[in-house]
Amino acid sequence: MARSAGVVSSAGPAGRADHPVCAVASLGASTIQASPCRARASRPPLRAGECGAFLLLALLVLAACSKAMPEQATWAGTIELAQGNVHVPFHMVLDLRSPKPTGYFLVGDEKTPIPEITRQGESLTFGFSEYGAEMRGTWDGGQLNGTYARHRRQGDTLLKFSAAPDLGATSRSELRSSGAEFPSGKYQVYFEGEARNQSATVATFWMQEESLYGTFIAPDGDYGLLVGNVSGGKVQVNRFTGWQAIAMTLGKKDQMWSGNYYFQNDKPRGFVLFPQPNIDALPIPKQTTMKNPDAPFTFEGVSISGDTIRSSDDRFKGKSLIVDIMGTWCHNCLDSGPLLDELQKRYGNNGLQVVGISFEISDDVELAKKNLQLFKDRNGLTYTMLFCGSLDDENVNKRLRSQLNNFFAYPTTLFVGRDGKVRAINSGFKGPGTGEEYQAQIREFHELAEKLVK
Repeated sequence: MARSAGVVSSAGPAGRADHPVCAVASLGASTIQASPCRARASRPPLRAGECGAFLLLALLVLAACSKAMPEQATWAGTIELAQGNVHVPFHMVLDLRSPKPTGYFLVGDEKTPIPEITRQGESLTFGFSEYGAEMRGTWDGGQLNGTYARHRRQGDTLLKFSAAPDLGATSRSELRSSGAEFPSGKYQVYFEGEARNQSATVATFWMQEESLYGTFIAPDGDYGLLVGNVSGGKVQVNRFTGWQAIAMTLGKKDQMWSGNYYFQNDKPRGFVLFPQPNIDALPIPKQTTMKNPDAPFTFEGVSISGDTIRSSDDRFKGKSLIVDIMGTWCHNCLDSGPLLDELQKRYGNNGLQVVGISFEISDDVELAKKNLQLFKDRNGLTYTMLFCGSLDDENVNKRLRSQLNNFFAYPTTLFVGRDGKVRAINSGFKGPGTGEEYQAQIREFHELAEKLVK
């Protein structure tokens, strides 16, 4: 797969100090503070009419400095992680012209749609219902300022952000011309506190069009495409999509790359990158298997229309199944959805059915149905999706771990034969940001689907 071109960068808010009208406004403001309406010994006071006219003129000049929020534009912004100590740049494209505004975040040339956008006057709200998060910002005449909030039972995570219309001055990270060092190729990742013989996470980095790209690939899936730059002699790669707010900082010492992984306001995790000649042959620490290989995998859930659907229903008898254990909050599940839909369309006439069984942040059925519909609409998915309850251990243990050994990843995809027996299980998903690994995953899924329908 050709890796993504482009770069996420932060073009700071357009400055207004050099605007000629604003300069007049600044002068007017200082004059107002001097209060020409008060009698001074040094000069006679202005008459009431003159004072009112002056104030009106100053207000009109100040208003001229405030631009209207653009109806259609690309925006460049930053969001603060780690209690404001790390700044992650992002790009987004917004179209606010219709009653239902639309938009998406850009990471390289990957587009992540914003599910719900609401505008009220000079305020915008971005809703990420599936992830239990939202962004609220207010336009101040030059930029959008606000807060990203992720809601969880244990408390809310709040991140400040700002964004301004990008006037076309994209600033690429010209790493080569600057002579700065950067990681390249594949490395084994050792996180702090992790036993080295248990590490199965791989980092991959590459240069394209003078920009640094990369990702971490763990057994439960990849971290998504990251785009990087050099600042202060250190490399920083970033990703912001509404679902993910990630930064990794890296530095080189004694010929070894090391750094910190930042996720929202969580405590950073230190790591070391170690070149590994047999990187593609790293052992997988654990694999998901059926507890009873001769027993069928069973499921039950609520469809978007409100019907209860079970694996024992007539609609599934004699059919090959791909059962995808997923959640609408899961970014790797977002990546795997289009491939699963492709398999449904290609092999459906041969008796294959794809079923997504979703475990959500909340056990609210109506909210889950809404989120499943948003998930389907985002990528035009056509296969059956069911809500199977919350992520609470009690529910997951009852429905999944009672049937599966070593269940640890969303998504986990089960390939089920016409006899109901599970033929293969794939844990996690390697998305577009992994390049060739993504293409290999696509080929593998097609091969497994073909075997099921033979």
